[in-house]
Amino acid sequence: MPSRLHPLILAMAGALASPSLLAAPQVADSRISAVTVYTDRAIVTRTATLQLPAGQHEIALEQLPLRIDDNSLQASLSASAAATLLDVSSAPQVSPPSEDNRLQLLDTQLRDIERQEREISDRGSVLENQKQFLADIQASSTKPGKNQALPSIDELKSLLQMSESNLGHILDEQRKLDQQSEELQQRKQELESQRSHLAGDGTHYKRAILRVALEKPAQVQLQLSYTLYDASWRPAYDARLRDGEDKIEMTYQGIVRQSSGEDWTDVDLTLSTARPNLGSNVPALSPWFVDTFDPRTVMAARPAPAPAAPMMALEAKKAQRFAADEMAVAGSLEEMPVAVAEVSGATTSASFHIPTHATLNSDGSSQKVAIAQFKLPATFRYLATPSLREAAYLQADTRNASDYPLLPGTLNTYLGNTFVASGQLRAVMPGETFELALGGDEAMSIKRKLVNRYTDYTGLTGGRKRITYEFRIDAQNNHKTEQRLQFKDQLPISRNEQIKVALLEPEDQSFAREDDGKLLWDWQLKPGEKRSTTFKFSVEYPKELEVSGLD
Repeated sequence: MPSRLHPLILAMAGALASPSLLAAPQVADSRISAVTVYTDRAIVTRTATLQLPAGQHEIALEQLPLRIDDNSLQASLSASAAATLLDVSSAPQVSPPSEDNRLQLLDTQLRDIERQEREISDRGSVLENQKQFLADIQASSTKPGKNQALPSIDELKSLLQMSESNLGHILDEQRKLDQQSEELQQRKQELESQRSHLAGDGTHYKRAILRVALEKPAQVQLQLSYTLYDASWRPAYDARLRDGEDKIEMTYQGIVRQSSGEDWTDVDLTLSTARPNLGSNVPALSPWFVDTFDPRTVMAARPAPAPAAPMMALEAKKAQRFAADEMAVAGSLEEMPVAVAEVSGATTSASFHIPTHATLNSDGSSQKVAIAQFKLPATFRYLATPSLREAAYLQADTRNASDYPLLPGTLNTYLGNTFVASGQLRAVMPGETFELALGGDEAMSIKRKLVNRYTDYTGLTGGRKRITYEFRIDAQNNHKTEQRLQFKDQLPISRNEQIKVALLEPEDQSFAREDDGKLLWDWQLKPGEKRSTTFKFSVEYPKELEVSGLD
């Protein structure tokens, strides 16, 4: 009969064996491997590789930027053997600015206290389980099942002795654990007090803790991604027309800024056109009530101010800052081949994967990265308004023949290697036609001169006053090829039936008359060709009438 007790005692001995304790968090060296930049934020991916033994581990990635979005933390795990990523969390961290390692020492001691507290908690759970185990044994010995006999007196004595001995050990250990917990709490408060005095002199960071479990030793690669709001990018373009060519050479670039607190060195860079700040759903309208005036309710009746207004102002300031930077670097790019980014599209956005690794310092400065370079088919014409400015502006009628969506951005224009102007490009999708302003060209000359202006009086009694204007417009094509020139002038528009405006010259149909008194001439000029036209009109009204708007 006593032989039945032997396996029970063995089971009890196994249950009371002390478990292996979790090791202290292991700090892993990590590097930034990839960054995806949006127009108002960036997602940074860090990678760490390390060799771990079997069991449960805490891996710490330290000195992360303080302003990371804690809710954006995501982690993934790959290993050479079966492994599980249990969870990921973040906490503040302070690093001393000098060689003084007092803060680091305090942080190490606090982490050790946290580890000991977890060990005490885990050991307490084991002891409670052992107490319950003893209670179950006692209950089963006094109330056996239907097919089990009552234990003998000797067996009961052995059970009672074993229970008393083990329960005494358990209670004694629990008292010791309580005392250790109180001592740790006191020590923790002392260390935290010391740390709070020193933390003001340190640099503030975040640290991420990843808990992993391995069935056997393995090489583990951890990836941690998080969102930063101190980063952005904007598109910028260089449009270049080379002498003698009939296509526009377009260089597509991204201007990236970041002041996140960490340098991005030799990273895999992607630029995304997605706009997470818009959210996923269309805004819902609230009722717009109209009622009799009541000062107490008039404010409630008005629609809420659009929340986007401050953001629009902020975006405008950013745009001005970007434009200043782009003007500063205009014309600085060398004539070198541009690596083409891989574009991937979704229903609502596109991403440009930059083919070469990039380095961006965390100093807020702007840096251009090349996205693509391609040529666009175009037809050219010159536009001019000589009454306002005696200059001809080259314009290309073109089509986005690339696979890239052209987003709104700054456009720098070059004729050959000469920087001409800086402007803005609107959004143009692949296959869409658009007009591209290429700036003024002195090789197409246009002048407007006042030839004559005189006043006379008409009518039987000379009761009406008439002012006659005569202009001559001269144009010359100094290019070696035939060019198209379109220019406009205008007649005054009368808002009073007593004021009469008459076009006197030209009398032929060499121009087109548009709305609001505008006249359009469309000339084809051969190489070196000069051409002129006379623009003459009169304004007549009663001489006693005071007329405004005339020179």
